[in-house]
Amino acid sequence: MRILLTVLLFLNYAFAKAYTTPSYDKECIYVIAKNGLNMRNAAGPHGNIIEKLPYGTKLDWSPPGSNDVKEYVVDDGKKLEGYWVKVWRSVPYEELKGNAEGYVFSAYLDYHLKEIPERSLYLYNHFSIQEEESQTYFESSYHIDKDTYNYSAYIDCYPWYDEHHGYHTARTNSDESYISQPADTLQNFIKLELVEYNKVIKEKKKTDFDLDYGFQPNLLSIEKSETEFDFLKRYYLPLKNGDSVEVKAHTGEFPHNVEYMGELKKQNKYLIAADFEGLEYAWIDQYTGERINGAIPNISPDNKYGVSHEVVYYEQGAQIAISWLDADLKTTKSLYVNFQSWVVSSSLNDSFWISDNEIILMVHPIDNTVQEVDMDEPIQPQWQYLKLTIL
Repeated sequence: MRILLTVLLFLNYAFAKAYTTPSYDKECIYVIAKNGLNMRNAAGPHGNIIEKLPYGTKLDWSPPGSNDVKEYVVDDGKKLEGYWVKVWRSVPYEELKGNAEGYVFSAYLDYHLKEIPERSLYLYNHFSIQEEESQTYFESSYHIDKDTYNYSAYIDCYPWYDEHHGYHTARTNSDESYISQPADTLQNFIKLELVEYNKVIKEKKKTDFDLDYGFQPNLLSIEKSETEFDFLKRYYLPLKNGDSVEVKAHTGEFPHNVEYMGELKKQNKYLIAADFEGLEYAWIDQYTGERINGAIPNISPDNKYGVSHEVVYYEQGAQIAISWLDADLKTTKSLYVNFQSWVVSSSLNDSFWISDNEIILMVHPIDNTVQEVDMDEPIQPQWQYLKLTIL
């Protein structure tokens, strides 16, 4: 009995076995152990540790079969069940030869993450920064070839939470060079932290550009002679001179609506947004009815920064644009980022400022919406809150 207790204390878990018929449908899966998962050279707790796989690592695996034995473990007082399964890191097919293989316990694997790995927050597909006065411009992009991971019957094997594999380009104005660009470059401009909503909501600040939703326009149909699409609408916004201005959907080659976002009472303006390949914001002056394109939807309490956040159908990952503003709200510097590992809510209701240079965004892991396998079932995104600090 003393020997048994010693073994259990040393291993920090206990096993029980049962036979069952598991059902798994995809060949790639994520590590969900928050503190990392040991990959061993043999199935079972006695195998030597090859490496510790970080949370969010994408693995190609050999799922359990009907003859495999389910085992139960106790981890930090909780009983978990699973199998010892064979895994490989998800790598481009040209690197499969020599790719280290090992065994992990399947209770620490899942097809989707519930939280964004903090190590992946700054990873990007591309970003650009521009100084308006000097007209200096820098762009950094990864040239992504996801097909290099299509080495199995399924294609949901791309490692979204690791730096992109493949070559990278950086360009300054007209000069282009192929260089190695660290994934943490963005930390020179912004700071990103995952935060708890219940704590940061207490710090919410009012701004001169807060939206009021008290007025909502009546949506009207567009004449059949102008469009065949019933979803296209028009509406009228009342002006302070007693007149009104019509806002109408685009009915041309690429039809799309122009959404009413809200009223900026302190600015005597309305905010609208055309939703075509990304949101294009505009203000409507409540006195003249003038449409002012290029509006910034989120302006900081001190009016020095502007932020827009959205997702577009043709690019995966959050789209964040930051503007440094002068006293006339003209942009002096701009930063645009397409993030790699997380998605942001496009709704302006889901973001708020907590200081002059800190904004809270609602985000979720990118794999919650990346559905590349036909058999994938849509899942409910696991929303979190992210603090973006402008440096």
